[in-house]
Amino acid sequence: MGEVDTILTSLELKQRIDVCPDDLVILDVSIVPPPADGQDAYNKQHLPGAIYFDQRRSVPATRLIPFSLPDPVKLQEYLRTLGINNDSHIVLYDRDFTLPDLLTNANARIWWLLKAHGITRVSILTGGLRKWLADGYPTTDVIPHPKPGSVTVQFNPSLWLTYPEMVDLVAKGDTQIVDTREPRYFKGEADEPSEPSTLALEAFDLLDDVHIKQGHMPGAKNLPFFNIINWDTYCIKTKEELEQMFKAHGVDPSKPVVSTCYIGYTACSIALATHLLGHDHTRVYYGSWTEWGQRAKDDMVTKEDN
Repeated sequence: MGEVDTILTSLELKQRIDVCPDDLVILDVSIVPPPADGQDAYNKQHLPGAIYFDQRRSVPATRLIPFSLPDPVKLQEYLRTLGINNDSHIVLYDRDFTLPDLLTNANARIWWLLKAHGITRVSILTGGLRKWLADGYPTTDVIPHPKPGSVTVQFNPSLWLTYPEMVDLVAKGDTQIVDTREPRYFKGEADEPSEPSTLALEAFDLLDDVHIKQGHMPGAKNLPFFNIINWDTYCIKTKEELEQMFKAHGVDPSKPVVSTCYIGYTACSIALATHLLGHDHTRVYYGSWTEWGQRAKDDMVTKEDN
């Protein structure tokens, strides 16, 4: 059981599908803005052999963290129903929707989630369904029924941060904090809760009486997540382009990084980007601004540029 490439092109995945390897598991991890339903979108069109991954399964939702980490035991049970084994090669893809915040983070979030549970043979289809179709490859509405798998998850808490840990880190001020939200939210110029936070809270009927401060953490640098994408192709940027991206935003990916965002999704894009550059020390604050904006004291929130 060897390592797999983190990024696959449409051609590379099509070649894998044509060979029909027993270890290949393709997951549609798309997030669909309400009132649409991800399962329904998958049922109508998906990659050959793909299985729908429901991101809301086994997630304990609260007003502070609407998309928290799943219970490891329940996650393991769910992954087994998808036919995943310890030696499976998992390929993730998402589909294109009109909300940019929901376009490019699903792959990175599930890649990071699986990695945080000891599952590392995971690839991302760069460009997703949009690029797959543009390259002329087929889709289907045939739903596969995989045999139960036997994967074992091993939770790795070193890849994420809790709120108390984040408070200590911000107070010390000696770690790079990368905030992947849009500039208008980072600068406190847009109303809160943000659109992504609102959608997440509404998904679990948790939006009532939610009050989130505007601004960002002291010392944080703003690197909007959509910068990791080449928008002409919807593919993830090359290593050279990612290096230039970090440099332009004053971030050194070779040093420890903590990433944060709206609800713990787009922050995973930074973890993915640093991983692609050979650095696996990025940690994700999965409560992100939805939690921080509700819990942090006033001196832990600013609108000033860093």
